[in-house]
Amino acid sequence: MLTALTNRDIGHLFRLVRQYAGVSQTRIGVAVGLSQGKVSEIMNGAVQVTSFEVFERIAEGLRLPDPARMTLGLAPRVITGTPVLSAPIPARDGTPASGLLSVEQVELVVSPRQSADLLDVDVLTLAWIVGRLDAHVDRRTMLLLAAGLTAEAAASVTDPWERLTRALAGPQVLDEDTVERLEARTIGFHRLEYELPASALYQGLTSHLNELSALLQGAPERFRRRLAATAGEAATLASWLAWDLKRPAQSASFDRVSALAAKESGHPIIQACTHAYRSYMLEGRAALEAVRQAQQFLPAQGDDATRAWLLCLEAEHLAAFGDLEAAERLRQAEEAFDRSRPHRERAWTRFLDGGRMAAFQLSVQVRLGDERQVIAAGQHALSSVDEGGDHKRIAVIYADVAQAQFQIGDVPTGVTYARRALDSAQRTESTWGLQHLSTVEKTLASQQDPAARELLGDLIATRRALGPSPA
Repeated sequence: MLTALTNRDIGHLFRLVRQYAGVSQTRIGVAVGLSQGKVSEIMNGAVQVTSFEVFERIAEGLRLPDPARMTLGLAPRVITGTPVLSAPIPARDGTPASGLLSVEQVELVVSPRQSADLLDVDVLTLAWIVGRLDAHVDRRTMLLLAAGLTAEAAASVTDPWERLTRALAGPQVLDEDTVERLEARTIGFHRLEYELPASALYQGLTSHLNELSALLQGAPERFRRRLAATAGEAATLASWLAWDLKRPAQSASFDRVSALAAKESGHPIIQACTHAYRSYMLEGRAALEAVRQAQQFLPAQGDDATRAWLLCLEAEHLAAFGDLEAAERLRQAEEAFDRSRPHRERAWTRFLDGGRMAAFQLSVQVRLGDERQVIAAGQHALSSVDEGGDHKRIAVIYADVAQAQFQIGDVPTGVTYARRALDSAQRTESTWGLQHLSTVEKTLASQQDPAARELLGDLIATRRALGPSPA
């Protein structure tokens, strides 16, 4: 069984199940979501299973325990104690992707002002692993991987990108496996963006784009559009990271790349993501206009996660102008979110979950100034906060909760939550998080409370330390 799992030989696996459990091909098929005929073809070696989703269905259907799942290359279902990983995660070809990781190492990633440590992470391999596991890896495991997968440690590991290296070095034909790895790595970068600072990801992401550029030259037609689409998805994120790192010229260049990729790939919705990210870089009416430009690239049906995101952004900006139409946009966003499948739609939609929707609801209600709705939305948003979770989102939620407390006259509680927001923004060096605190900063300027004055000084000092906003 270990041999079958290590080699990802599902035919061998099924034969063992039939031999030792007495299970028919039909019952195996029902359990794993395959027809009897397909099970027979796999068992006879006529068909090889290569899809990650099919591996996951088989693991679930056969109720493989976590050690067996991990030998097959899947994430464990239960994350407990230390170490989290009882064995190295194998790559698709069986090569170990990292060694044992311990919980104590997480502090290298999540403690404030540790971005220098993160620069040593082998980000390309980390992004590929996270993207390949996708929804099956939680934040804790993601950070453990980042803590353990340093460039130094990875040097002793066989390069999981050997096929890609061969493709870059010569005229070999690009294959399905290489394209899938590039797509997974793009997804991984988008997932890592809401866990790690821009400074830890930017260089690796630009290297990823360089590899995509090289492969696009002379790529066969059947792969060209897929490569262009994943390049566009990566370029939109690169633009956002460049802006966060105070590099507006590079950000604009990546915007142009994403526009070209959207056209070449036949996926205009990439432009929706580009304009949505741009709205965060702008203020007032210009930001609202960017969101509405983004909405023009939505299809008539489908892509509901992106639709919900854009409607939430529009609601935020309308609320800032006191426009009551914001409430209707928020309702439409909630309907779209209910229809959506964020982990199945686009690389950039992985961030959208119930917690992020709660944060949007709170943000809109704070701007509209309805005290009753603010209290309800604040409780909902706070209930979604995981103190060990996404600190970029936590910064935004706490900033809005702080502003809500100031609005109802509870200055001490407002200061407490604003301090938490600042701490979370500092952890990820997030320009976006600090921008969300700008309203709180203006409110603090009129306060005479000593704790409020001290916090105001810390906010100003942090903003200066991170540099002026490129907006």
